[in-house]
Amino acid sequence: MAQAETENPLGLTDKRKTQGSTTHPTGTEANYVDVAALRARLTTINAAYYTAAVLNLMTKNDMVYAVRVADDAAGI
Repeated sequence: MAQAETENPLGLTDKRKTQGSTTHPTGTEANYVDVAALRARLTTINAAYYTAAVLNLMTKNDMVYAVRVADDAAGI
């Protein structure tokens, strides 16, 4: 599902970012660049759960949320 989505997911809102700040508060920006990076990070997080079949059913939004829960939970 997510392979068909092409928009840049770095546009996510993070409540830790203050107005006028030029830095992005997520510590792992490279994980959000594209679907391939999201799939690789989720497989690294838990390969037993995030199998190819599960990843194929997830949307890009699902993947971004799962990575944020694992890596950047303070921003949710």
